[in-house]
Amino acid sequence: MSEFSESYHLFSNEFKDGIDLLKRCFVRGFVYPERKNWVTIIPNGKMFKVNRRIINNNKGVLVHLIYAEDHGWSLSIYDGRKRSFHYECSWEEDLEINQDGYHRERLVELINANPNKVRTVTLLDITQIFYVSDIEELFEKNPVTQIAYLLGLEYFTWISYNYVQKDYKENPNEIKNKGIRIVNNWIPF
Repeated sequence: MSEFSESYHLFSNEFKDGIDLLKRCFVRGFVYPERKNWVTIIPNGKMFKVNRRIINNNKGVLVHLIYAEDHGWSLSIYDGRKRSFHYECSWEEDLEINQDGYHRERLVELINANPNKVRTVTLLDITQIFYVSDIEELFEKNPVTQIAYLLGLEYFTWISYNYVQKDYKENPNEIKNKGIRIVNNWIPF
């Protein structure tokens, strides 16, 4: 089975900020405890489509990470509602890279702003991670893991609303014991 992961990561050291974001936009989801200045949010919604409700109600810095093992990956940074960084790479047939919103300065700034950063990075560091000439080099470099590591994201593999929902149905206590909060919103009529 191939991995299909999708997650949002709010730059915050407050678990409550992730819960509040889901509540503000009336979206069901799961919120992971804060780790390394990131609160991971797994909202319900269409897989691999930007959840506009999340973005429209975002008041902070939010990272949207998608990884489909056999297909591609993408990374976006939102400052409030504005997308300030976007990179996408797919390899279903040929290697295709979309760098229309690739503002590496913004990514470097965000990595270096984290008080829990692994190390300070430069523009060259980011270029070396994102630049790939072929599929073999892509899999050797594994840029998704490198970028997640530099950002300080802990929850990004084998994670999506469907995965977490399935785990919750199979063993709700395990999810609760990990400190993951379930947000069940309803839309008032």
